[in-house]
Amino acid sequence: MHNRSATITIPAGRATVAPRAIASIAAAAALRCDGVAGLSDPQGPPIILPPGDARRGIEVHLHQNSLAVDVHLIVQAGKPIADVAHAAQSAVRAALSFALDLPEPMVNIRVQGVGGRS
Repeated sequence: MHNRSATITIPAGRATVAPRAIASIAAAAALRCDGVAGLSDPQGPPIILPPGDARRGIEVHLHQNSLAVDVHLIVQAGKPIADVAHAAQSAVRAALSFALDLPEPMVNIRVQGVGGRS
């Protein structure tokens, strides 16, 4: 995750948003999806992060006025991986679009493992 804040141009003007805030929004959206057991730190082993640290499972990439996030998640055992990944991608994209007033932020889903709560 980048440490610098992003200035995003929106219809109402400009907004400066910290990557940590973007990661928190994305993490909350992903965790609400059916079939997501949790998020995983991309730099560590594929284990579920505690809910308070879930934003560490999100990588934020900012370039000029574009935003991309990588969501590193663990899928619940017995759930269809592709369906869960698609639902998480849609939920994160919608949450970021709403919160930041961006039309189509890029959301990449990285399934780190299968397991956790069912």
